[in-house]
Amino acid sequence: MKNTIHRFIHSDTDIAVLRVSVIFIFALFGTFKWFDFEVAELEPLISSTWLSFLYTLFGVHGGSYFLGVVETLAFLALMVGFKKPALGVVGALIVIVTGITTLSLLPQLSTLDGFIVKDVLLIGAGVVLLKFDLRRQLNTPEASANGSAAPMATVR
Repeated sequence: MKNTIHRFIHSDTDIAVLRVSVIFIFALFGTFKWFDFEVAELEPLISSTWLSFLYTLFGVHGGSYFLGVVETLAFLALMVGFKKPALGVVGALIVIVTGITTLSLLPQLSTLDGFIVKDVLLIGAGVVLLKFDLRRQLNTPEASANGSAAPMATVR
């Protein structure tokens, strides 16, 4: 058991699980944007906020599709980020920007629900993935030989 804990502590399993979780959420919500049920769900949210310009530019369906493309780009970049940290950085930045964008709608919405709240967690996940992939991309001294962040020193 001690060896298993040691291997886990010195592995990148946590980052991999976090990355897969964010990929899942963005793949799910990004895919939903292409279906009428999600277009109908988004319309009252978006039309009453500053994002309503999307409807002016693209129409109601086009606005949803635009958001779907952005979220698809995010999860694809995060997927490729397993091997190419530069694309992981791009994916993490998209995650952070979409989270901040969604949270910026709060003052204009009359309700608080899971659609909005999930973005608080996604911003945090995006920041963690951004830091991890920046370290890998820049080959900082904190990065280990296998491209992962080195374990932190023990504080005494």
